[in-house]
Formats: sequence, C-alpha cells, structure tokens
Amino acid sequence: MPGVVERLLSYRQLSPASLEAAGVLIGERRENHVVIHAISEPGPGDVRTRFTVVRKGPHHQAMINELYLKSGGTMNYLGEWHTHPERFPVPSNTDKSGWQKEIVFTEPMVLIIVGQSAMWCGKKVGRATKALQAY
Repeated sequence: MPGVVERLLSYRQLSPASLEAAGVLIGERRENHVVIHAISEPGPGDVRTRFTVVRKGPHHQAMINELYLKSGGTMNYLGEWHTHPERFPVPSNTDKSGWQKEIVFTEPMVLIIVGQSAMWCGKKVGRATKALQAY
C-alpha cells in the first residue's frame, strides 16, 4: 500500500548520523499475492546503531497481535524490513544468516532492505531466499 512505502522511505539513512531502523511487515495473503497494510517501526527496547539494528521491543509483536484481532484473522506477519546506509542495498551475511535462523515458515515471506536510493526486495520460501526486482 502507498502509505507503507512512504513510511519505509522515511527511515532512509541519508545523513552520517542516521541509525539503522527495522520492523515487521503486516498484511494479508490473497491467493498468490501479499498486500502489506502496515509496518511496525523502531521503538523502545530496539537496539540501533549506524550499521546494526536488533528488534527487541515488544511493540512489534503487539502490533501484529492487534491487527490480527482487528481484522478477524486476515492480517498477519508477512516478513521483515530494515535499513542499510548505502545507496543500493544488498543483504549482508548477517542478514542472510539471521533470515535462515529466524524466519522459518512454509508460506513465502517478504524481505525488504531500504537503502538511500533504492530498496532491495526479496522473498523467502523454506530455506531459499530469492531477490525480487529492485524498487
């Protein structure tokens, strides 16, 4: 949804003092499509530096739970997003290993890295991660 893209772009690391940001993607599955309606955003408990981010705040899961209940179970966790302080982002080895350990679902999951000039988008199905067309 357009509002989601605007929120993601608002976290671009455009200045040398910008910290990495991260959250989860929340939305619904419609047959072979996913629609991202909302994202969780950085908040209390998250650990953020220029080159790393760790989602630790309970607000991420709380948002998933709230939207799941409000939607009657149609909205749920679809994947994750975070930023990189580079123009055209690519997944780091830390990203790849984290996705392998932490995102274990049978349904395809969405992965987004927000860079300064572009976004890297991918999907994870089982243990395989595949890059999608850049945005």
